[in-house]
Amino acid sequence: MRKTVFALLLLGFAQVSLAQSLVKGRVSDTLEKKSLQNAVVSILKKSDSTLVNFARTSKNGEFTISNVLPGSYVLLVTYPKFADFADVIEVKSEHETDLGSIPLTLKAKLLDAVIIKSAGAIRIKGDTTEFVADSFKLKEGATVEDLLKRFPGFQVNSKGEITAQGKKVDKVLVDGEEFFGDDPTMATQNITAKAVDKVQVYDTKSDQQNLTGISSGTEGKTVNIKLKEDSKKGSFGKVYAGSDFSNLMDAKALYNKFVGKKKISFYGTKSDVSTGSLNWDERQKLGMENDFEYDEISGYYYSFGSSDEFNDWSLKGLPHSYTAGALYSNKWNSEKNSINGSYRYNRLATDNVASTLTQNILENSITYRNKYQTSNGLLQQHAGNGKYEWKIDSMASIKYTVSGIYKTNHIISDIYTEFLDSSRQHINKNIQFIDNETERSQIDNQLQYKQLFKKTNRLLLATFRYSYIKDHQDGIFQTHTDFYKNGAIDSVDKADQEKILEGNSETFGGKISFLEPLNLKWSLVAEYAYNKNNSSSHRNTYNKDNDGKYVVRDNVFSNNFDMDAFSHSGSLIFKYTTQKLRAAFGSGLSSVRLNLFNIDSNKRDKYYFLNLTPQASIGYTFKPQTRLSFNYKGTTRQPTIDQLQPIRDNQDRLNIFVGNPDLNVGFNHSFNLGFNTYKVLTQKGIFMNVSYNIPVNTITFLNAVDLTTGQQVYTPVNINGNRNWNFWTDYFKDGGEKKWGYGIGFNGNGGRNHNYIYQVSNGVSSTAKNRTTYMNTDLRFTLRYNIPEKFNIDFGPRVGYNISKSSLQPDYNNNYWNYGGNINGMIMLPWKLELNTDCNIDLRQQLDAFQGNPNQTVWNASIAKKVLKDKSGKIYFIANDLLDQRKGFNRNITTNFVSEERYSRLSRYFLLKFEWSFNKMPGQTQNTK
Repeated sequence: MRKTVFALLLLGFAQVSLAQSLVKGRVSDTLEKKSLQNAVVSILKKSDSTLVNFARTSKNGEFTISNVLPGSYVLLVTYPKFADFADVIEVKSEHETDLGSIPLTLKAKLLDAVIIKSAGAIRIKGDTTEFVADSFKLKEGATVEDLLKRFPGFQVNSKGEITAQGKKVDKVLVDGEEFFGDDPTMATQNITAKAVDKVQVYDTKSDQQNLTGISSGTEGKTVNIKLKEDSKKGSFGKVYAGSDFSNLMDAKALYNKFVGKKKISFYGTKSDVSTGSLNWDERQKLGMENDFEYDEISGYYYSFGSSDEFNDWSLKGLPHSYTAGALYSNKWNSEKNSINGSYRYNRLATDNVASTLTQNILENSITYRNKYQTSNGLLQQHAGNGKYEWKIDSMASIKYTVSGIYKTNHIISDIYTEFLDSSRQHINKNIQFIDNETERSQIDNQLQYKQLFKKTNRLLLATFRYSYIKDHQDGIFQTHTDFYKNGAIDSVDKADQEKILEGNSETFGGKISFLEPLNLKWSLVAEYAYNKNNSSSHRNTYNKDNDGKYVVRDNVFSNNFDMDAFSHSGSLIFKYTTQKLRAAFGSGLSSVRLNLFNIDSNKRDKYYFLNLTPQASIGYTFKPQTRLSFNYKGTTRQPTIDQLQPIRDNQDRLNIFVGNPDLNVGFNHSFNLGFNTYKVLTQKGIFMNVSYNIPVNTITFLNAVDLTTGQQVYTPVNINGNRNWNFWTDYFKDGGEKKWGYGIGFNGNGGRNHNYIYQVSNGVSSTAKNRTTYMNTDLRFTLRYNIPEKFNIDFGPRVGYNISKSSLQPDYNNNYWNYGGNINGMIMLPWKLELNTDCNIDLRQQLDAFQGNPNQTVWNASIAKKVLKDKSGKIYFIANDLLDQRKGFNRNITTNFVSEERYSRLSRYFLLKFEWSFNKMPGQTQNTK
């Protein structure tokens, strides 16, 4: 019996051995026809690019790799100073597979690009990494987001935010064009993976940054989705509707059509569970490309209605939203002309109940300010942006970009506040009613002309812009304040006022940049810019007359002024570029003039600022995907008009802001060091970044606190001694299909901030300089496992510690731990049911100053089943916040204030949802399995 078993084992081993093949070949130099010794020859799985086996070449350039099962693989050959070579090979069932001679080419002969044949899964071309979509196995019906999750070095979280090679992806393009502008998820979550040919990833840089070689070191990544030619014909889309059959509805419709070079898209949403916004990352420029560099006067116009609340992640309150939008793009005349435009409408109503508890750390005491607010708001927005580009010839092009917005906001609030002394006895109580409406119109225009010359790398770039902003605000503010002394009401203050604010800003300017190559390595960039701003701010407060009409002007809290600002700036940047080393350094010089006219006092003030802005950047590429970079930039921080003007803003009569005309210009020294390395073969990566800022003449606040009444007055002042730093690092190993992937990350930030405290108590005053030292750290781990169409899991625990200490009372402890993390996964159940779940745990150590439990565990789950004959439909049952613990919470520790905010968030609910996806493109069919 033993002999029989042993014979069977030998037979099985022999069959396995016979099934394996020996792969051999020879590596040589195409230029000198020499054999290359010690070249690395690797065999990768075609499905997910994981390493099967590798070998090094001998003295005569030969190699052999044994124990390779029959099948299709990617062969990758690397050698120093030579371009990587990759190709798809077929290993046959024969004992030996001979690949013959494999030629390599010097990188210098390829203009610093890596040549990889079209069948390769991953290609590296200079600073661009390209992934061939069909090389990665995915489940039927997968989207681009599913595809990105399979790429080495990519992560996609539950919000749809993407991290690539250690950096956040801040822009997603489709065939080089924006797809609904500032909404990357429109492309990643709605385009099917089958329609994708290639995906490219590279650093996000403006034309100005590419020209000067100067960057901040903190830029993100851009992902460009290149569609297959046969996928640019036809249409695709998605419709879904979900309801709890009581109060909640969540619905969306999306339609996309391709006709040649034309793209047409429409969408609409109605939701009671989110803002309905398709935004992924907030943009100040409404989708405009950020090619126009910082100008010296952009911060002078202060807008009182410019906040952007259309974002789910900053939502406060229970939402009721509608959105709609459309996009059109086209290219013609051999793609010399192109146009891209989109429009969107947002309507968001919110109901919110909130509280903010604040602890004030003073020199010899602790006080408390508590605020309780009930509010109803309605925010509406019409926004559009467009771009036209004309490539006049191979040497010249013109690009015009325009964006506009019209926004209204109406909010009604009932607010109760109280100010307590150290023994928690009342100093004042305040009841306030606010009925406020704001309106904003804004348009931005930008025209760019680019000219190349016969001399290689010589370039002229001219940019011109014009923008206009108009603000209007009309609000009724009614307040009643009781002031206490020895536990009893000592005095009462009442106010019933209307505040009308009118503001506008008109800015136009231009920048001309010229790049002149001095030799093969050195070049010079010269720039000149001019900017002009005309703005006005008319703020008037009115009390009631005897007839109850708001017509009696309050001169103390009214202020009207006009402002003109002019700036001239120039810079010289030297660039040095070799195959591995890139450096740039230089400086800018700018002069700024401000003319202010106070209409009420008929007084004119003039300000002159002269600013020097040094900058430097250096980067060294050790090998493809291994880089070290250092950046320094000096920038000015101009005081705003509101900070300069002695305006008294009493919108909150217990917290009054007063401007300071004696402010100086601030300056910030910013240092940034970054390192990243990624190995394609082992799919391991390390990304690291550290930054340090040294501000000079920082604008902080002098906080005057009257402990007798509880009133506070804030005045901006200059101060020195502030510092802040930030550090993050990530190490990860992608597991690929049916293998564990893992990672560890650490990030921290900290520094010190200064401010002044002027304290008055029973007629005795004192001034103290407060220094707050702080540090926040976070350590997190990740584990991933994926079996396409069957199972995946992503587990990420974290732990953090937060430190804050005020010099006013150094023994007072506000340090705390926070724990938690997230876990999400999918599993296919019997009867082809798909179960998805995610859980986010957020546990914070409680502070002695505040009551209530700040911890929450939000657990969501859904179960889905494909329906219809072609499986294009899907029915979901969604359970959100199963533990009913979701709540709005923010903790803020800054200068001498510690506060905790709680606000309304939609907690536990259940939805039944139906989704239908359609795809009418050549070669694209629905999943019928």
